[in-house]
Amino acid sequence: MSRPLICTLLVLGLIAPLTVAAAGPTEIVAHVGVNASTFHMDDLYGDAREGLAAGVGVRVPIGGSFALMPEVWYMQKGFKEGTLWEQIDLQGKLETITVPVLLSYWFDAKASDPRVFAGLAADFVLKNEIKRRDGTGDWLDVTDQTESVYWSMVFGGGARFFGWLDVEGRYQHAFTKVTNFDYPVFSDMIPEQQEFDDAFDRTWTLSAGYWF
Repeated sequence: MSRPLICTLLVLGLIAPLTVAAAGPTEIVAHVGVNASTFHMDDLYGDAREGLAAGVGVRVPIGGSFALMPEVWYMQKGFKEGTLWEQIDLQGKLETITVPVLLSYWFDAKASDPRVFAGLAADFVLKNEIKRRDGTGDWLDVTDQTESVYWSMVFGGGARFFGWLDVEGRYQHAFTKVTNFDYPVFSDMIPEQQEFDDAFDRTWTLSAGYWF
């Protein structure tokens, strides 16, 4: 079974019982936007890579001004202009299906419906590629040598205007590793005593959405 299908079934399994138990009508929002992401690691120095972010979420009221929001996102992440272990010029591309479950608080306002939210996300890695920046090769697929799932905290806020237009910003802070770059392709480039530190995803996302 493919990873995107697993993610979709997971979210549907979350939404179905929540919808039944909701304290009010549920709503759906679709988002599209841009990511600025990089990998955090003591021995990796890189610039942020921009990429596509697109997702769908369901607002499930649970009482008062609070709501749960299970979501599914497709995200392009990675880093660029990086230097690994001060000796390998490198860049990376990462594609994930990201499944957050957020707790949101909605404020009362006349012109908009502002909110803040926080929650957990599971990132299912679809593809991970690396490339040397010294012209020695093309993009190398290292998906099978990368963690298939990693976990993140998500924080952010947004607002709904005119009842249908949404704007949002969020930050994703992974607390389990994406990779430690212990790839065979590096075996002839680094000392045998090299320590392989863990690399963690750090992603900012800005998006616009439409409420159904």
